[in-house]
Amino acid sequence: MHIAILVFEQEKKELLPGSKMLMDKAHLMKHEVTILRENELYILYDGQRESLFLAGKPLEKFDAVIVRPSFTSDPSIHASLIRQFELQGYLVINTHSGVHRAKNKVRTLQLLHHYGIPMPKTVVLFGEGNLDEVMHEFKYPVIVKSAYGAGGSGVFIAESKRSLKPVVEHLLKRSKVEPIKIQEYIAESKGKDLRLFIVGKKVVATMQRSAKKGEFRSNFHKGGSVKGVQPTKQEEEMALAASIGLGLDISGVDILRTKKGPVIIEVNSQPGLEGISLATGVDVAKKIIEYTEKCANLRKRNGQRPAKEKRKSQEG
Repeated sequence: MHIAILVFEQEKKELLPGSKMLMDKAHLMKHEVTILRENELYILYDGQRESLFLAGKPLEKFDAVIVRPSFTSDPSIHASLIRQFELQGYLVINTHSGVHRAKNKVRTLQLLHHYGIPMPKTVVLFGEGNLDEVMHEFKYPVIVKSAYGAGGSGVFIAESKRSLKPVVEHLLKRSKVEPIKIQEYIAESKGKDLRLFIVGKKVVATMQRSAKKGEFRSNFHKGGSVKGVQPTKQEEEMALAASIGLGLDISGVDILRTKKGPVIIEVNSQPGLEGISLATGVDVAKKIIEYTEKCANLRKRNGQRPAKEKRKSQEG
C-alpha cells in the first residue's frame, strides 16, 4: 500500500515521535509512505483541474491518509483541509468531523453530555462578565483549560477564587474570541489518570499516568510516569462510547477514577504513541497500520471509487 501521513503546524521541520513511529512501522511492514505537510499543500478551485496540489503538481493517489492533527488553534480551517481529502475520494483516518469534534472542546462536552457519558462538572466561559457568578459554582482548587490546548499545554490550576480571576482574565484576553473551560478538580485521583488507546472499535492498550512531584498534569511529555494497567469493563465501555460518539477511528480517551465512578476528562484525536507503547509493551503503531490495511482492503473489496475520481455528490 501507499500510505500518506498528513501532519500539521507543529511538525513543519521535524516529525513528532508518534508520526515518526507510524512512518517507521509502515516501512517495516513493506508499505510506501509519503509525509504530507499542511504548509506544503494548496487547494485550487477552478472547476476543471484537480484541487489538491503539492509542489505545483496534482496530488498523487494514496491507498489511505492517516491524519496527525497536532494543531492547537481553532480547528475549523485545518479540518477543512482534511475534508478536502475526503471530497477527492481518499480513505482518511481520522476524518475531518471526528477531528473537529475532538479539537473543539465545547463540542466534545456537548457530545459527551448527549450520550450520557460521565464527566467532571465543567463551565464553558465566553467572557469575563459572568466570572463572579461562575466562581461560586466550584470548590477549590479548580482546573482551567484553554479551548484548543493539547499535551498538557493551556492547562492551569487555580487554588482559590482569588487566583482564578487573573488566570481567567489572562486567557480570555490572550485568546480574544476563544472560550475557556473551568473544571472541578478531582482530589482523590491524586494526579493520576488513565489513557485508553482505541483503534477502530477496540481498546488496544491502557496506561496509568502519574504526575511528577510538584506537577498536577500527568502527561508523559510533561515528565509524568506511566505504567500499563487493565481498565474495568465500565471504563472500556465509556471510552468506546466517547470515541465512537465523536466519530474517531483512532483516539486516546483520558479517564479519572473518582469516588462516584470513572469520568472522562479528554478525548484526543492525536494520542501520543511513545508513552503508551513504553508502558504497555503494545506496538500501537502496528495496530494503527494493521487497521489502515483492513480499511483499505475492505474499501477495495467493496469496489469504492479510488481517490481523485470526480464526484457528483454534493458537499456534506
